[in-house]
Amino acid sequence: MRVAITGRPGVGKTTACLKIYERLRGKKDIRGFVTREVREKGVRVGFEIVELTTNETYVLARKGDGYPRVGKYRVFVENLEIVASRIAGYANADLVILDEVGPMELKSRSFVDAVERLLDSHENLLLTVHYRSTHPLVLRIKREFEVVELTPENRDRIVEEVLERLDS
Repeated sequence: MRVAITGRPGVGKTTACLKIYERLRGKKDIRGFVTREVREKGVRVGFEIVELTTNETYVLARKGDGYPRVGKYRVFVENLEIVASRIAGYANADLVILDEVGPMELKSRSFVDAVERLLDSHENLLLTVHYRSTHPLVLRIKREFEVVELTPENRDRIVEEVLERLDS
């Protein structure tokens, strides 16, 4: 099963991944990560990557100066290098969840290479991808995967459909 979830920011892509992970945890060996917003006093100031099985957290991006940038956020490529090295260890998992393959993550060549190797070697993948990205890796994912656009109306149904497919 290869499913790519896309949709507008804030629609619930990460929440869908977490729901699927929680329902299958203990039944399958699931590896991967999710990307979460970091908020201070109710204001988004950045993003972090959280590894599912270890809860290890890496700063992905923060508001402020520095390069490379995506919008008002500085991307911490050095942390993406660590995440990329972890992706190589996901090869034997029953399911790999990668949330998200988006503009910030794509600033790291090591991350891109690790995801490409995963695509070449693994069949059970659940990825989220940026809905407007034209990066070659995202275009490859959209070509090779079943792409599901998450909306507020379908998000609960999509979670159930993905779970049914994984249990079969």
